Amino acid sequence: MPQHRTEYDEVPDAGEVAGLDPHWQELLRPGSLPTAYLPPAMAGRQTGWRRTAAWVLIGALVTVTAGGVCLTYGPAELFRLLDGG
Repeated sequence: MPQHRTEYDEVPDAGEVAGLDPHWQELLRPGSLPTAYLPPAMAGRQTGWRRTAAWVLIGALVTVTAGGVCLTYGPAELFRLLDGG
């Protein structure tokens, strides 16, 4: 037998005139993020400097990670490794 949960005691009943939200199925899409959180990608080709900057950033992150530097702790971790300690 389920126990009574007191945190729900103050929640009012929906009432007889309450209707179904017509957009409730839109909330149930699995794997879909709201556009405010993850806007759609920009269409078309990007300028050369943007592509270059993206590749440089990706390369730097992969190189640092492959080198064993934990990016979570920031520059202090890198300086500690460089000092040999």
